[in-house]
Amino acid sequence: MAKKKTRKTGSSAGLARLTRQQVLDGVSGPDGVRIGFAVPEEAGAAAALLKAAADDLETGHLEALARGRCGTWLLDALAGGDLGEPLVRATAAGELQAAAAELSLPLVARDGDGQVTGALLGVPSGTVVSGLSRLPVSRQQILMSMLTFAKIKVIAVSEDARGRGIGAALLKRCVQLYEQVDYTLLFGEFDTGRELGPYYTRQGFNVLRPEQAIDVGTLLAGIPLHLGAGPGLTFFYRWRAPGR
Repeated sequence: MAKKKTRKTGSSAGLARLTRQQVLDGVSGPDGVRIGFAVPEEAGAAAALLKAAADDLETGHLEALARGRCGTWLLDALAGGDLGEPLVRATAAGELQAAAAELSLPLVARDGDGQVTGALLGVPSGTVVSGLSRLPVSRQQILMSMLTFAKIKVIAVSEDARGRGIGAALLKRCVQLYEQVDYTLLFGEFDTGRELGPYYTRQGFNVLRPEQAIDVGTLLAGIPLHLGAGPGLTFFYRWRAPGR
């Protein structure tokens, strides 16, 4: 599998590049909130918010966060580390689930007292991996999907902190970080009844109509693989702009 090292170019929307330490310390958000990488000590608070917002949340990611093994490869990539080599090693050792956790992104919003008021979890797309595995493609192409496409699994903000732009700030840093380490596509879903299409459009995402889908297979393998929302859900997505 070809190495995937991060490019030393600008990040999304002209923002200054994030450093590993900045992400750990947190970067400025609205009303004195700081957006940063969740640490094991925050796993309980982050998990409570995320579980309340998503019924189908995989517990493995949260358990990995509590052990300090969630997203560490992404942190290393911010410092120029390679994402491909550890993924190949983990796969060879039969530890693909652990690799998925290491490639996940747990962000939190911390208020002025250091309390967690919001959380976001980005993950490699199991749907894409499963779909590609049913096509005549190589294992390398399947693994590359984990370094190319990411799903915004859930965003959650505590009730007393809503309406202050914290969710938008979490999304902004999520996009910035993933694009900085060369991910090409971010996507997610929301319950159609919540009518969040205009919100995600304002955050720079495209929102599909029911029955629409996007092709994610041709880019990696030259074979179409369409991705869209399940029943009762609406799909949103964002391709990285050329040159970023």
